[in-house]
Amino acid sequence: MSSGRTSDRRVVSAAKSVPLPPLQYSMLDALFANGAWIFSVPALLGTGIFLIKLVMMLIGGSDDLDLGGDASSADAGHVHDVGVDGSHADAHHGHAHNALMAVASVQGVSAFAMGFGWAGLGTLNGLKWGMAASMGIGVLGGVGMAALFVLLISGVRSLQSSGTTNVANSVGTECEVYATVPAKGQGRGQVKVIVQGRMRIVQATQESDAEIATGSRVRVKKANDDGSVIVG
Repeated sequence: MSSGRTSDRRVVSAAKSVPLPPLQYSMLDALFANGAWIFSVPALLGTGIFLIKLVMMLIGGSDDLDLGGDASSADAGHVHDVGVDGSHADAHHGHAHNALMAVASVQGVSAFAMGFGWAGLGTLNGLKWGMAASMGIGVLGGVGMAALFVLLISGVRSLQSSGTTNVANSVGTECEVYATVPAKGQGRGQVKVIVQGRMRIVQATQESDAEIATGSRVRVKKANDDGSVIVG
């Protein structure tokens, strides 16, 4: 009986003396160790910028997604005569150009960075693949996210086109320049206009040779078939 108790005590003592294995990865290690920062940095930055832009869009009550750093560059995302003469070739060119500018925009770049970062990080730390394979999966993830963003932009543009009739109701009303409206033929800006009690931010052009600065008060002269307006 005594030897049995002694044996049990030795087993318990040995079990107590075995150290617990340390945690393999902390959160910081998972994000930044062993080259993981190559994916985590763009993932965090891309996600943050994308969410900030999304919240700004929702708070601003805009039906539009800005396609660049400013509205004058966003003009390249539209073909001025799309829908005016009914040309399918022009419309197709406009959609292709719009998709290109969407990818080149702040949201497009952040969407790619977000997809690249999280896909690569998951492959590196989750699947334990090598850096080269993780980079490849990351690129595929980035392209996929950018493609989804282009689809989102296309959907928003389609909704805007269907709302042309509402924008036409703003003709004659005063509005505020949201982003600089370039001189005639130099591109488009954006204006904040009230349409049936709702604030909208729409693409705008003008017919003078001097640009109209942000914050200026202008009047809507005409609503175009593509949902943009002419101001002056």
